Amino acid sequence: MPRRLFPLLLTALLISHPAPAAAPSLSEPATWLQQYLRIDTSNPPGNEGRAAAFLAGLLQKAGIPSRVIANPQGRANLYARLVSPKSGGRAILLLHHMDVVPPGPGWTVPPFAGLIRNGQLWGRGAIDDKSLGIAGLAAMISLQRDLQRRRVPLERDVVFLAVADEENGGVNGTGWLLATHPELFNGVEGVIGEGGRSQTGAGGKLLWWGVEVAQKRPLWLEVSTSGRGGHGAGLNPQSANHQLIEGLARLLGEPAHWRVTPPVRDYSHAIAPLQNERWHRVFSQIDSVIAESGPKEFLMPGMANLFLDTVQVTVLRGGERINVVPERSSALLDVRLLPDTDSAAFLANVKSRLGKDFEVKVLVTAPPSPPSPASGRLYGAIEKVLRPEGPVVPTFIAGFTDSRFFRERGIPAYGLSPFKLSPDDSKGIHSTDERIPLAEIDRGVERMRKILLAYTGGR
Repeated sequence: MPRRLFPLLLTALLISHPAPAAAPSLSEPATWLQQYLRIDTSNPPGNEGRAAAFLAGLLQKAGIPSRVIANPQGRANLYARLVSPKSGGRAILLLHHMDVVPPGPGWTVPPFAGLIRNGQLWGRGAIDDKSLGIAGLAAMISLQRDLQRRRVPLERDVVFLAVADEENGGVNGTGWLLATHPELFNGVEGVIGEGGRSQTGAGGKLLWWGVEVAQKRPLWLEVSTSGRGGHGAGLNPQSANHQLIEGLARLLGEPAHWRVTPPVRDYSHAIAPLQNERWHRVFSQIDSVIAESGPKEFLMPGMANLFLDTVQVTVLRGGERINVVPERSSALLDVRLLPDTDSAAFLANVKSRLGKDFEVKVLVTAPPSPPSPASGRLYGAIEKVLRPEGPVVPTFIAGFTDSRFFRERGIPAYGLSPFKLSPDDSKGIHSTDERIPLAEIDRGVERMRKILLAYTGGR
């Protein structure tokens, strides 16, 4: 081959067979999150020990001591405190849970591989709730590095708490820690945890930051009944399965009672100015829109949960064989109560609707607690950092989080997502193909770092 033709041939080959695209270079926090997502902490059973050890290793490399605290069932929780000599023991607490809901079928990628695709990091826990944990951890480590370099003492301590069991109600995680190790929380003035979210519109435009200050309360129940068992060949209306189905039908068939509670009213009025003309009218006049028998106007999808005590049947347990009628059947009920609902009266009504042949066991419950104030040092720090990008709205959510344990003790707690996420990003929570944009990981860390600086007095 003539020498002058060789460069032309090489160029043609490179054009027809381009080199494979290089894997994206990940920042330190994104790398940590990818490693974190590869630890399967599906609850049940949780297995949070490996996750706690991983996080403890990152803290140790940064020179921040930590301790693993296991509950009587062996479930691990991780605690670390960055202490400042000028704090006087006052502190902010960064809270997240290590456990995740089981991934279930239908994923298009392995749920615990931490794969990167289309500029996003995929995996169970990418949003709920491991990304928040890494954002808090990275921000805390950044403060530690500032302290080491500049020797500038902060005016508040920073506590990092990674807990077990939140997805199963939190009683064996945050609830247990507060009850058995109250000394860990001495001086804690406020908590940042999950529950907030950004609201985006067309083209990804940020409409507002939702900072959760109030939520519904859990009343998880197990209901069971007994009946006549036997062979599946004959009709058996006295069987446990028949009684269970009939009892649940009576319970779920009760007419709904709608009402506007004070936290929902405050939330509606806060977002009203951010809506178009039609929705501004609905939210600003929410008390006239919601009647006891139901709304007088069309509501956005999901809004009904803000005005109702809801009952969902999540698990049915009957027999194990198709040709055998069981003697006992049960169901698990996920009940979400409005903030001021009388839980004892609600439970009494459940028992009455089911009937005397049913046993009702309370699995998780929570007393009423006041909303966290949309004011004060911590809320002010959050608002100061987020407001340049969009309005900050104190928000009510229809779910519940571990924030309730702190509010019950008079400690303000705020649900915050420092990531700007689209509805398409958020739909993976508790569903398939959970993922988070890579760019938002670093932006979220920076927002969290600025919030800590604003709160702790760092410069």
